[in-house]
Amino acid sequence: MSSLLFVYGTLKRGGQLHHQLAALRARFLGPARIQGELFHVKGESWPGAFPTVSRSYIHGELYKLARPAVNLKKLDAIEGCNRGLFIRELVNAWLGNRKVRAWVYFFNGEERKASRIVSGGFSTEQQRSTHVD
Repeated sequence: MSSLLFVYGTLKRGGQLHHQLAALRARFLGPARIQGELFHVKGESWPGAFPTVSRSYIHGELYKLARPAVNLKKLDAIEGCNRGLFIRELVNAWLGNRKVRAWVYFFNGEERKASRIVSGGFSTEQQRSTHVD
């Protein structure tokens, strides 16, 4: 089981839920990216990622989890996997030029896509205001 986790929204450093990663003693490895597209989620202050085969990338952070089997279950609960809000998948991630396999939480609500975040990055300033289209 991979112990790497890619985060792109509120779990990033400075994000509203970053304290959850800190509590799990996740170790920051650096900025990273995955293939996909990032969207504002209608009515929410957080983004949703969607997989894609295009050359679009989502920019975020890569972490190494201690006790991944246990801590991924805790993160599944935080991310609402039991409610169908997010789905955890294993994807290719790039840490600099190095390709690794990492877990990511993809949003499971296609109909709640608002506007695409063309830059592929979500900032802490975007978390402070709810974006509704």
